[in-house]
Amino acid sequence: MRHLMLDLETLGTTPGCVVLSIGAVEFDLGGIKGEFHAHIDVDSSTALSLKVDARTVMWWLDQSKEAQNALLQADTFPIHDVLDAFNDTFDWKDLKVWANGASFDFPILEAVYKAAHRNVPWKYYNQMDFRTMKNLVPKDSYELLRVRPGTAHDALDDARAQASTLINIINWTNGTHYEQRIAA
Repeated sequence: MRHLMLDLETLGTTPGCVVLSIGAVEFDLGGIKGEFHAHIDVDSSTALSLKVDARTVMWWLDQSKEAQNALLQADTFPIHDVLDAFNDTFDWKDLKVWANGASFDFPILEAVYKAAHRNVPWKYYNQMDFRTMKNLVPKDSYELLRVRPGTAHDALDDARAQASTLINIINWTNGTHYEQRIAA
């Protein structure tokens, strides 16, 4: 079965906010098979009436310099180009799309697609919640299965780490767990 782990970095926490970057990795139980990472030009987002939340900007000021630099030093692209490239990168048919919390990444990215007059590439019934999966595992076991990102709050690093952790969780629940640590 094919899966995709999605992670966003944003300037807000509700649908209609600016998305700074999209990170995604396609994977199966054998590991990561493909990646997507793009940073979005803020002006192209605000031109679509997407909003910046001041509290989230303040939150970013408290994050690591590595996370801040990953955003500030990256090349950015117009939102329409990023969404089109994201849609074209993966074969979405029967792809299970995961996010760390069904109430964050999915509704925020769906609002961006709507503002940009683009169609979301996945089917609603293929949305999966990574947060639920990790909370089904006992805390001690989860800490052994967890893969930490190279840079926390970098969309691609977070997506890689979450996908690798999910692979470990699925293998553990199937009784076939092996130490699989993919450097994120």
